Amino acid sequence: MADPDVELDKISKRLQAIELRLSKLESIVSLSERGYLYYPEDLATKIPESVAAVASDEEEKGLESQIGRFGLAWLGNIVLLFGIIFLLQYLMNIGHQFISVVLGYLASVAIFSLAEYIKKTNTHLAFIFKMNAQVLLFFITVRLHFFSSSPVIADKSIALILILFIIVFQLYVSIRNKSQAFATLAVIFTIATAILSDTTHFMLPLLTMVSATTVYFLYRYKWEPLIIVTIILSYIAFFLWLFGNPFMGHQMEYITDQHMGVIYLFGMGAIYSSVILFRNKGKSSDDFLVGVTFTNGIMFTLLLLLVVFKFYSNSYVFIFSVITICCLIYSTVIHTKSNWNFASAFYALYGFMAMSLALHGIYGFPKVYLLLSVQSLIVVSMALWFRNRLIVVMNSLLFLTILLIYFLSSNSINSVNFSFALIALISARIINWKRDRLRIETDLIRNLYMIEGFLMMLYALSHGVPKQFVTLSWTAAALLYFGVGYILKNVKYRYMALGTMICAAFYLFIVDLARIELVFRILALLFLAAISIGISIYYTNRIKKSDS
Repeated sequence: MADPDVELDKISKRLQAIELRLSKLESIVSLSERGYLYYPEDLATKIPESVAAVASDEEEKGLESQIGRFGLAWLGNIVLLFGIIFLLQYLMNIGHQFISVVLGYLASVAIFSLAEYIKKTNTHLAFIFKMNAQVLLFFITVRLHFFSSSPVIADKSIALILILFIIVFQLYVSIRNKSQAFATLAVIFTIATAILSDTTHFMLPLLTMVSATTVYFLYRYKWEPLIIVTIILSYIAFFLWLFGNPFMGHQMEYITDQHMGVIYLFGMGAIYSSVILFRNKGKSSDDFLVGVTFTNGIMFTLLLLLVVFKFYSNSYVFIFSVITICCLIYSTVIHTKSNWNFASAFYALYGFMAMSLALHGIYGFPKVYLLLSVQSLIVVSMALWFRNRLIVVMNSLLFLTILLIYFLSSNSINSVNFSFALIALISARIINWKRDRLRIETDLIRNLYMIEGFLMMLYALSHGVPKQFVTLSWTAAALLYFGVGYILKNVKYRYMALGTMICAAFYLFIVDLARIELVFRILALLFLAAISIGISIYYTNRIKKSDS
């Protein structure tokens, strides 16, 4: 007879191992209660090494069970699927097409019935069987017309209608079971059917419909991964259509007539953009919506550029004008319905980028630079209205980019030079004036605008006034900066004044004294000297007052 102490010790160790596994399960579902069971980190110090060994053995058995239960179930179903497909293909090859089709449908019904029979006793296997049956059902229906030298159904329209019936059935199964996996399978089959149709006004409407359906599923069932999969696959399908649908054996090249396919592209982009309206407050929801927005925005933009490059290279103003209006209206709607700054900023900036392209189409280079500088001020004003710091930050980078492109691609234009200088200085002033509204905690953006304005003013004056008056104009600008800084009690304008004075002095001695006439040298020297001494006296008196 076994020693009772030994048996009790075994039971104790077994209970402790079970307790360890329960605590791990609780930590996974976040249901642990302090004091009810030990936390895993506590158990590490409380359980002897022998108990830990038992737990490790249990884990290995658990892994073995998972592989045996789920892994082999998937493997067996994949092998079964390919076995049936090869059998059906063999029957078709030897001329028994009707038998092949009937046997395929019977196999699908049998697998589906088996799944229904065992769904209460073996849920995961029933789920895999249903997936297997649906794939087989779709495959058999596709083979009725497609990929066959002597199709059972010669009329492609009838074959497509039958495939759509299969897809509707799959959607029904996904809704009935509330299964995102089944819905994903239905989406894949729908997009595959669109590609198989090889017909513009069947393919593109079907892609648009599947986009709307998955957005509805997101609203109804919160199936987030499904929308990401649909966005990627639907845009890939649109790309295939744009390049002649090489999947159906055509040469990969631009189609000759796009049959207003850009309307469907706009439709898909708008449908996926509406996802933001279903936002749930929460970090995970925001992260998901950011991913959807960027995925949709990037893929839509790339495809739109391909369409414009091929079909609207000389008439794209209307397209980008429509995008501008829609995006600005949508950003306003989002701003009024939600306090999430990212979404309103994204669509506002996208709209302004489209506006830039539309303006370029109307005026071309270099005239468009004048309007782009003014547009930058409009963007800042909209940021104030939205109380959106992100718009200001992005606009400052876009303003700098446009400025650099202007320098690299265009000759100097006086109106554009002064426009950039004044817009930069006005933007800096507005940002400082309404910094509380924008919740800007640092001066980085404002300083960037002021530096741009400072440099552009020097550049504008050097090209906008006669050469002999450059030093005088810079000195006058320094005097103006100093006056503004004194009135506003803002040291940064005084720094700009000092910087302009130093630049004027260098320019006078390096350039002016060597090339301008004597009378203008004298005027420049005297004017610069007077302003310098006057400012020096001001600072001297200011220091004396502060000391006293």
